[in-house]
Amino acid sequence: MIRNMLLLMDATEDSAKLLDNSLTIFDKKENHFSGIFVDGISKDHLHHVFENPSTINNEFSYKEILEKILHSEAGNSEDFIHSFVNKCEDLSLKVSVYLNNHSIDHDLLNDSLYSDLLLIGKNIFSHKKNNKHYNEIIELLLRNSKCPVFLVPNEIKPLENIILLFDGSEKSFEAIKLFSYLFETQLLKNKVILYTIMNDLSMEEEKNIYNYIKTHQQYFSVMRSFPETYYNDLKNLLTQFDNFILVTGVNRNEIIEDIIFNHDHSFFLEGNRSVFMI
Repeated sequence: MIRNMLLLMDATEDSAKLLDNSLTIFDKKENHFSGIFVDGISKDHLHHVFENPSTINNEFSYKEILEKILHSEAGNSEDFIHSFVNKCEDLSLKVSVYLNNHSIDHDLLNDSLYSDLLLIGKNIFSHKKNNKHYNEIIELLLRNSKCPVFLVPNEIKPLENIILLFDGSEKSFEAIKLFSYLFETQLLKNKVILYTIMNDLSMEEEKNIYNYIKTHQQYFSVMRSFPETYYNDLKNLLTQFDNFILVTGVNRNEIIEDIIFNHDHSFFLEGNRSVFMI
């Protein structure tokens, strides 16, 4: 199975950590990695790194683009740059640069349509968190990505607990199905909990979702909550785990608002908490 993954990168060592972490989750031999650098996230003025931003791909190789961006960060040592560039070359990691609002709105989101996953390291949310333009770009990517978004710690953390959120809707099942497709080996070796939001539709579909999950993981727990209290109940459950992945097609807006507008106290940005959302 070949997976095409976009990694949201900046010019710091956090990008190297994110790449290392992704390799612990996915078999590098089975994947195509693409690093995306976005003006306003990677640098405030990334387009100043290149004399002719519109012709980057024609003028420079992937390696040269990566080297130029990494050299723009004053704190990067030559040893780090050399090591990271070599690692990217070894993975045949491609590099794309998006330098203006049009390329972000159109080209980047279009590229996400042909990708299986957008990986975002949580450290990126601690940079320039009071910068309005920066927050707007981050929010744009989270809300409008045309592939699932996987929010993970930059540092290598083994996966442990997988919580599948289900409310009976097609979108909640689609999130579970996509996760199962991309993370089948993780489902087999980790504790899995199906967390059901009780309503007429989810009760009707309960048997079907059980049967589907059993084709990937025979042993899993089931928990239920009512719509009026499910979000608080869910967070109370999640606080019991030092390490988890929440798989959701249900509450993407609530999670994004928690991340974007509640930086310093965001529930999902703390610790070893990961989110896979569509």
